[in-house]
Amino acid sequence: MLPLLALTLRLLLLLPRALAPKPSAQDVSLSVDWLTRYGYLPPPHPAQAQLQSPAKLQDAIKVMQRFAGLPETGLLDPVTVATMHKPRCSLPDVLGVAGLVRRRRYALSGSVWKKRTLTWRVQSFPQSSVLSPETVRTLMHHALTTWSVESSLKFQEVGSQAPAEPDILIDFARAFHQDSYPFDGQGGTLAHAFFPGEHSISGDTHFDDEEIWTFGSKGGMGTDLFAVAVHEFGHSLGLGHSSAPDSIMRPFYQGPVGDPTKYRLSKDDREGLQQLYGKPPQTPYDEPTRKPLGPPPPPPALPPDSPSLPVPDRCDGNFDAIANIRGETFFFKGPWFWRLQPSGQLVSPQPARLHRFWEGLPAQVNVIQAAYVRHRDGQILLFSGSQFWVFQDRLLEGAPRPLAELGLPPGEEVDAVFSWPLNGKTYLVRGQYYWRYDEAAARPDPGYPRDLSLWEGAPHAPDDVTVSNTGDIYFFKGAHYWRFPKGSVKADPDSPQPMGPLWLDCPAPSAGPRSPRPPRATLNPGNCNCQCEINQAAPRPSVPFLLPLLPLLPLLVGGVTFR
Repeated sequence: MLPLLALTLRLLLLLPRALAPKPSAQDVSLSVDWLTRYGYLPPPHPAQAQLQSPAKLQDAIKVMQRFAGLPETGLLDPVTVATMHKPRCSLPDVLGVAGLVRRRRYALSGSVWKKRTLTWRVQSFPQSSVLSPETVRTLMHHALTTWSVESSLKFQEVGSQAPAEPDILIDFARAFHQDSYPFDGQGGTLAHAFFPGEHSISGDTHFDDEEIWTFGSKGGMGTDLFAVAVHEFGHSLGLGHSSAPDSIMRPFYQGPVGDPTKYRLSKDDREGLQQLYGKPPQTPYDEPTRKPLGPPPPPPALPPDSPSLPVPDRCDGNFDAIANIRGETFFFKGPWFWRLQPSGQLVSPQPARLHRFWEGLPAQVNVIQAAYVRHRDGQILLFSGSQFWVFQDRLLEGAPRPLAELGLPPGEEVDAVFSWPLNGKTYLVRGQYYWRYDEAAARPDPGYPRDLSLWEGAPHAPDDVTVSNTGDIYFFKGAHYWRFPKGSVKADPDSPQPMGPLWLDCPAPSAGPRSPRPPRATLNPGNCNCQCEINQAAPRPSVPFLLPLLPLLPLLVGGVTFR
């Protein structure tokens, strides 16, 4: 990671002034990571930390733009950056260093099936879709037939009792699933497949089970399973990605492609396939030995647990809780939440259901009032009422705990909870006051509560407070945020700012922030200089302590990228 960071910083310093408008540091960092992941830039040497020149970066961007059908400017312009954020296939577009694009579309020597009849089976089915197993099998059948009618290949579905493993084993999986391409939840990486070969995983195809897989859906809801399956089976047969505008093998997800029974490959895809396996025989295509699958059913309704109207409008703000969890920002509102990736892109404009994601959260808990990641063990704490729940990743660990354990009066609730990297302390905010908890000693600090005005410029009773991946602290209230630069207890002079444009892909509100700060409360918060008080009682954390606070990967990470 350090060599990649060094490369990023170097590129920021050396990018010529001609690259205007200048991309942000975050855009450059994420773009370098993206270009490396998909083969446009060589990975940094883990020992030598060699730097690449800005010219190499420009060349890599041009090759990427060629694949994406964009003008080859070599600039990280907004269109290029937005294209990098699109759902896509997770296989690399380029094999080798940037600029060395394969002249041939198909896989390298050896990545071709030597036989012409291939077997397949769906081993597991999607849990997040109303598509029935029979519909999934039907769509897989038509997706494979798309390739067989244009070549000498035949495909035969086999059952689980077959004497040998099928050539193409199809699975719907989540997160890390025992290969090199972990999935990342909704959006981002959709699926991946493995080139032909002698390895047991060769030809296998995996789909991210956290996607909302659909067929024939209107209005852009969900991800069309047939379109993604046709693309992935192209990889299973040995085809790489294509830059042709009408190719199904373009790396980015293009949406539904129409009726599976009538869909035909583009000229570019057909020619690449026939270079590998030859043209189809003159005799009609043989029926599969197993009973033919029926045509796809009518388009299904959305899954029962998917957002149904009306759902909260994220652009209204007024969230119950906002938290940085493993590098992603979670926005909670009632039984829903949105996720913002480190790239600054929402996983989905539609909210996800609280209980579908946080496994074990009691059904009666429909509002999360605060959340944060405990730095000493990486566990996630969700607060509601006078209790909190501890999660390891998405799984509940043990029974609910009372907030009194963290130093609040019995029965008290919280507005916000956050852990400050500068001193390793956890802060719990309620109204105009805050308490502080010592994670290392596992006890509340004495002398609390104290007045929130020690954080100069902070709003009264914030909706929540969170720490960004760069260490800045953000107070949120209504539709606005207040930024406190890293290490500072004084808000930026231009705070508050509307949160919609920066955080939620929403227009700026017409009205200013609600409710001015109320008069100073009568409860004596204690006498202390704020800068001194907030920073004392804990040594500055070491670099190893800070590293867990700067994850660049989402809570669940990703696979062949339709992005």
